[in-house]
Amino acid sequence: MNFARLGSFALAAALWLADASAATTPAPAAKPAAPAESGGIAWYEGNVDAAFQAAKKSNKPVLLYWGAEWCPPCKQLKSAVFTRSDFIEKSKLFVDVHLDGDLPDAQKWGDVFRVTGYPTVVVLKPDRTEITRIAGNMDLSLYASVLDDALADVRPVTDVIARAVKGDAVLSAVDCRRLAYHAFDLDDEGVFDPAQLEAAFTNAARLCPADLAKERVRFGFLAAAEAAARQKTSLEKGGKADKPLTVLILRVNELLASKELALANADAVRGLPTEFYLAARSTLPQVAPTLRDRVMAVADAATVNPQFAPADQLAAQLVKIRVAKAYAPDGRVPTDVRSIALATAQKMLDVQMDPYVRAGVVNSAENIYIALEDKERLGALMAQEAKTSNTPWYYIGDLADVEEELGHKTRALELMAEAYRIAKGPASRFQWGFNYLSGLLRMAPDDTPTIEKVGASVLGELNGPNRVHRRTLSRLNKLDKALKEWNTTPARAAVVAKFRSSVTVACNKSPGDAAVQNGCRSFGAPVTAAN
Repeated sequence: MNFARLGSFALAAALWLADASAATTPAPAAKPAAPAESGGIAWYEGNVDAAFQAAKKSNKPVLLYWGAEWCPPCKQLKSAVFTRSDFIEKSKLFVDVHLDGDLPDAQKWGDVFRVTGYPTVVVLKPDRTEITRIAGNMDLSLYASVLDDALADVRPVTDVIARAVKGDAVLSAVDCRRLAYHAFDLDDEGVFDPAQLEAAFTNAARLCPADLAKERVRFGFLAAAEAAARQKTSLEKGGKADKPLTVLILRVNELLASKELALANADAVRGLPTEFYLAARSTLPQVAPTLRDRVMAVADAATVNPQFAPADQLAAQLVKIRVAKAYAPDGRVPTDVRSIALATAQKMLDVQMDPYVRAGVVNSAENIYIALEDKERLGALMAQEAKTSNTPWYYIGDLADVEEELGHKTRALELMAEAYRIAKGPASRFQWGFNYLSGLLRMAPDDTPTIEKVGASVLGELNGPNRVHRRTLSRLNKLDKALKEWNTTPARAAVVAKFRSSVTVACNKSPGDAAVQNGCRSFGAPVTAAN
């Protein structure tokens, strides 16, 4: 089912700039946020280059928020964090830049800062080198202090990781907090080796100052998540945990016994993957029931704790669903867990709230319905939100996915076409156009004329300066794979050749890095067509 959503946001404070010369193209203006969006933050009104020049003159770091108008986690970030008085006050110590992904050249800046997912908040030194990334879903009171740590220590987080991996000296409080709250899930794949992170977290749990009890507990959860992910394939096949993971399972069970500290790290508990619970069940059956009950208790406590944003309160029910599935022999969610999750979602959806807050809650409810395979509730929710949202294409596209899952191909394609028709902004139009074209290839592969017409329109969205970059390339790669499978006749080969020409034209207007250029060259490469 292709409609999983990030049920939360992350403040990502960011990525490195490999070479400052990469940013020599004209910069887009940083979008001035409307009052409802800004939450009181004084966003810089010049372009990105000018913002860094201002940062250099004032000797301030840059806090760059990268998001999109339609993105529910972005709206949650704005409503839950950008409106907090403590965060607003700390933001005055930075040059604050709001960059919308649909602005001219915005996708090129995504390549420069090596960010693709919305939302990401990039904290950079005036010379554009990375300082850190900050994890999301946290206790809301933590965000301002995390900015304090970024101001106090401008070393790249890679240096902090190296020190923790070495493990031969006590870590400072600042090192520990930076390591604990960095958003490693938003780092580029390959930047941090999972085994390296596992070692860093394991060491930090013993090397951090004793008075950082919350962070020391957090490292136990983070290390266990990395260890379980490392064994994902074998655990999914019924294998047992290796010795390091077995030790960590026992440790996590002990940490969960401290309800207050476990709740303070509810986001890290939520990050424990399914394979962690599979490992507990298969390797330590005598411990697994207690572990299950303790995780469930933390999730229930997080659901009603006002220190978490409403969307994250509701998303805590997803933890219960994940655990229940992992523990069930048939993989089905027990009736009691299902009923509580559904009732909690409905209760929160019934509350009148700010539209930005509601967007996050709807996103969490959507994920709950997906996890429970409740297509009826999911479809009804998406249809309802499409009527009231200022970015209805987001929900119409998700409703199309529901209809496709139900086997209603004609209706699904109608909805995909509508979402594409009304989507706004070049990057967003390509995203929803890609969804429509991909849907045609799956559900109406014999309708070559429509595929050709829609494909020409969708790829035409890229025919402008700096529109083919990493975020776009990920979809072009998926489209290329689908077209290779579809390209089975001379008539289809002719269509693919036209698409290839369109992409080549667009790529020539978007000089990117080697990965982008290689992707451009390989798109639609000729294949042998059937006779």
